[in-house]
Amino acid sequence: MKLLLNEKTLRFVWGGSGEYWYSRVDSQIHSSAELECEDTEDLMTNGFIPFLTISNEEVIRAYIKFLDNKKVSAVLDKLSGNEYIDTFWKYFNAYSSISEGFDEFEKKFVLEKVEQWCSQNAIEYAVNLNDEKIIDY
Repeated sequence: MKLLLNEKTLRFVWGGSGEYWYSRVDSQIHSSAELECEDTEDLMTNGFIPFLTISNEEVIRAYIKFLDNKKVSAVLDKLSGNEYIDTFWKYFNAYSSISEGFDEFEKKFVLEKVEQWCSQNAIEYAVNLNDEKIIDY
């Protein structure tokens, strides 16, 4: 069995740490609420590993670096946490040069991070985004 990376699966990366778990038994992502188990060691013994978590700030920082806009970088580099994120969204809403391409970048960034996570954890996966042909890895 392979983990299918699709739009639904990629949404799980936005959960908090420990909120979602990958099962080596059924190659699916499960919420911790669904598993009804508080014992992390017990989950891991039964073939579960914590699923990757990506923060908004991580994606935004990568996007700003990708844009290579020195003015925006200079403003944002001084900030962190919610202040960083809030300031980014103000620039995002004010300047099309920042907002154009963000969604595409975000999807690509998240997919690449999940693919890296799969490789690091020896998880076979297949990609099927936007109902395209499934690509096995």
